[in-house]
Amino acid sequence: MSLPADVVERCRADARLAAASRGADVTIALRDSSGEHVLRLHDGRVAAGRAADCSIAMADEAWSALLAAEPSAGDQHVLALVRDGRASVEGDELAFAQHLHLVRRIVEAIRPAAAAPRAPERRPLSLRGQYVRIDGPQGASDVFVERAGTGPQVLCLATAGSDSSQYHGLVAETDVTDRFELIAVDLPWHGKSTPVPGVDPLEYRLDPATYTQLIVAIADVADLRRPILLGPSMAGAAVVRAIALHPDRFAGAVSCQAGPSVRGRSTPALRSAVVNQALHVPEWTYGLMNPASPLEHRDRVWWGYSSGAYGVYDADITGYQQWDLDEVEHLLTPESPHVAVLSGAFDTSVPPAASRELADRIPNSSFELMPELGHFPHAEHPAAFAPHLERAIARVLRSERPPADTMDTTS
Repeated sequence: MSLPADVVERCRADARLAAASRGADVTIALRDSSGEHVLRLHDGRVAAGRAADCSIAMADEAWSALLAAEPSAGDQHVLALVRDGRASVEGDELAFAQHLHLVRRIVEAIRPAAAAPRAPERRPLSLRGQYVRIDGPQGASDVFVERAGTGPQVLCLATAGSDSSQYHGLVAETDVTDRFELIAVDLPWHGKSTPVPGVDPLEYRLDPATYTQLIVAIADVADLRRPILLGPSMAGAAVVRAIALHPDRFAGAVSCQAGPSVRGRSTPALRSAVVNQALHVPEWTYGLMNPASPLEHRDRVWWGYSSGAYGVYDADITGYQQWDLDEVEHLLTPESPHVAVLSGAFDTSVPPAASRELADRIPNSSFELMPELGHFPHAEHPAAFAPHLERAIARVLRSERPPADTMDTTS
């Protein structure tokens, strides 16, 4: 299947594309085997164009996969197809980076609408917020902490560049807090937490050792009693490292969307002075979610990344790419606290094979595939994530004497 003949008409009728193009002036072409469709996007108006600033070209079968009403894992976003060679960007690559939000919305305007998930019932708000002062490796900082629920404590860490608001849906739309206390935190420089006084905000840095020290410092000052650690992406690697180095401080960990190492997650555009970070950073991450996850929650993930301070996401990603299981693997034994590894199938940055390898290399671990979720399982669809999370926590809690073999719950 090639591109539909009425590409321009569909895009012109899309209200979200019109809103996204306010302030823009760019011409984008989509190319298939039959030719190209050229779109001029100018200050909230969409029309047919002529000479394109940049073009997205791919074979008909790739367009068919991308434009399916419910695309398969790995086919959901242009960036994933560019990375694996099924799509190419021609022309001005800077224009493409500057207008990635428009490229994504053009695809969504052309793609047939999928059935919206049933809206969950919202629960009464129960979050309790406070600041705690930590003395971290870079100096003192006031760190924001949100708590909800009762029961075994779960210390919740956010993805690179984000904050505790990612866990709002898990508290407000699931009953997880009926059985567990969730404690979500903002690292220094993130969310409501403060930068370290005396340090230039543009000099913010994070590395695996610093992250581990911050986790321990936060757990100590918040008076957490051997909590379970929960982290996705960068935090998913950090919780594994914390278990390896501090097995007596934490009861175990739920590691989401992490592998033995990570590479290729940084580009110059993440800190470029000519690319709007409030647009590019959220678009760089948006395509790692399942398009069938609720739009409300995908929009929240986008908004959270759009709200981040300049340079924080890039600094986090730079530190994340220093993670390597080789450095701590020798400390993880059958007697170490259990690490439950979860993997969303739609994550093309850390695919399930990488997370499965991570679990295979940790003696006391388990692996579970989440076929309906992507890189932000806790935030993009909290109601779908909650059952996976509770099974993972159960494996941690019942692993007082670690099993001899790694359990694979997908078999």
